[in-house]
Amino acid sequence: MAQRGPAGPGSGGKPSFRAALVVFQNRNYRYLWTSSLFSFTGMQMQQVARALLAWELTKSYGAVGLISLSFGLPMLFFSLIGGSLADRFEKRNLTMASQAATAFFAVATAAMLVTDTITIPWLFALGVGGGTAMALGMPARSPLMAQVVGPENVMSAMAMSNAAMNATRLFGPALAGVMVATWNLESVYFLQSALSVISAVILLAVPTGLGGLALVQRGSMFREIGNGLAYVARDSRLRQLNISMFAVSFFAMPYVMLLAGFVHEDLNKGDAEFGFLQSVSGVGALVGSLGVATLTQFDRKTLVQWIAGIIGGLGLVALAIFSRSFGYTGAIGATLVLGLALTAYQTLNSTLMMEAAKPEFYGRVMSINMLSFSAMPLMAFPLGKIADHVGVTNMFIAQGAIVVGIMLVISLLNPGHTFGRAPVSERPQFGPRPAGHPPANEPLEVPAGGK
Repeated sequence: MAQRGPAGPGSGGKPSFRAALVVFQNRNYRYLWTSSLFSFTGMQMQQVARALLAWELTKSYGAVGLISLSFGLPMLFFSLIGGSLADRFEKRNLTMASQAATAFFAVATAAMLVTDTITIPWLFALGVGGGTAMALGMPARSPLMAQVVGPENVMSAMAMSNAAMNATRLFGPALAGVMVATWNLESVYFLQSALSVISAVILLAVPTGLGGLALVQRGSMFREIGNGLAYVARDSRLRQLNISMFAVSFFAMPYVMLLAGFVHEDLNKGDAEFGFLQSVSGVGALVGSLGVATLTQFDRKTLVQWIAGIIGGLGLVALAIFSRSFGYTGAIGATLVLGLALTAYQTLNSTLMMEAAKPEFYGRVMSINMLSFSAMPLMAFPLGKIADHVGVTNMFIAQGAIVVGIMLVISLLNPGHTFGRAPVSERPQFGPRPAGHPPANEPLEVPAGGK
C-alpha cells in the first residue's frame, strides 16, 4: 500500500526545502526515484556519446542535428500515444518496457561500434528506436511518481524527480567523456544498457495498481488523445504553460546539441573537456531544480519561471561573448548560468502542469508537454545547418535574443499569468471512484487474473 506522507511544511507561501523532502517518506516513491537515477545517468551518458559519434563520423553541425532529429521525430509522433497508454494501462509495466527497449538499442549501437559497421543512417535508425521507447514510456513515469505520494505532494514529487535527473548531469557526461577518451565510445553504450536494466529491475519492487487505473473509462485511443488535447486547450493555465515551454524548447534548449562541435572547433578542446562542460551545466541544473523544490508552497512560481527564461536567453548570448573573450573558461561560466536558468524554467513548467492538471489526465498532459521536448532535437537540425554557415557563436547570440524577446511578449500578452499570485493549495483532487475503492494514491485491489 502506498504510504502517505504528511503535508509538507512551508505553508503560507514561504520557500521550504524540508517540504520537498517529505516525499522520501514514501517507500514506493523512493524506489521510483532510485530507478530514475539509474535511467537518467544512462541517458546523460548516451547524449554525450551520440553527439561525439555523430561529430566524429561527419565533422558537421548539421549531421549532429540530424542525429538529434532521430530522437525528436518519435517524440513528435508517439508522445500523445504514450500519454494515452499511460492513462489506460499499468504505468509501472510501461516504464519497465521502455527501459528494456532502451537497453536493447544501446547494446545494438555498441555492437555496431565494435564491428566497425556504424554509419550515420544506422545511427539515425537506432536513434528513432530509442526515441520511440522514450516517447512511449516517459508519459507513464512522471505521473506515477506524482500519484504515489498523493495530490498534496505533487509539486515536491516532480521537483525531486527533476533533481535526480539533473544530479546525473554532474557526473554522467563527465564519466562518458572520460570513458571515450580512455577507452572508446562503445564502452559508454554498454554501460548505458546495464544502467537501463538495473532501472527496470528496481521497478519490480514497486507494486502494480499505483497509477489510478480506474480513473479513465477506456474507449478509443485516438478519442482519448483528442479529449486530452481539448482539455489542455480549454484550460487557460495549461495552455499558457505549454506555449511558454514550446517557446524555450524551440530556441534555447537546442544549444545543447551544438556543444560538441562548439567545444572541438571554436574552443579547440577534446572529448574530456566537452564532458566536463556538460557536467558544469549539470551543476547549474541541480542548483536550479533544488531551488524549485523549495517553492512547493510559493505563490509566485510563474514569475520565477519567467525570470529564469530571461536569464536563459541572456546566458546564450553570454556563452558566445564570453567564449570569444575568455575561451574555455568563459564558456564554463556561461554554461553554469544556462544550466541553472533553463532547468529551473523547465522544472517549474512541468511541475506547474502536474499541479494544474486533473489526475485522470496526467499521462496525456505530460505527453503534450513532451511534445515541447521534441522541439529541441527537431530544431537542432535546422539550427545546426545555419551554424555551419554563420558560425555557432553567432547562432547562440541569435537564439538568446529570440528567447528574451519571446519572454517579453509573453509578459505583455498575459501579465496576469506572469506576475499574478496563484492560490497556494489549489490542487485538483483525484477523481471520484466507485464505492469501496481505495484512494487514488493507493494501489487498487486487482483480482487474480488481472480482471
